[in-house]
Amino acid sequence: MTDVIVVHKWKDEQQGQVTKFATTIMDMAKSKKLPAGLKLEEIYFSNKENQAICKWDVDTLDHLMETAKSMNPTWDIQASEVTQKFKKGLF
Repeated sequence: MTDVIVVHKWKDEQQGQVTKFATTIMDMAKSKKLPAGLKLEEIYFSNKENQAICKWDVDTLDHLMETAKSMNPTWDIQASEVTQKFKKGLF
């Protein structure tokens, strides 16, 4: 599995679409209905900046992005594979 950080950025008029998208994803994660190979770890929202950051544990970055695109987002989405270098409590 691969850790991925996804950054969503939107315009003010897209707030309702983003909220609906995020609610759908969170509901799917809570009810364990995300596609196999995709596990949502965390979501952070900065409404002041019109930005959300999500952490995923996925089989592949391509699978995650294909699934996201199938939900027809109209805002900017950027995703990157990441490697954890520090976590409080590990040292």
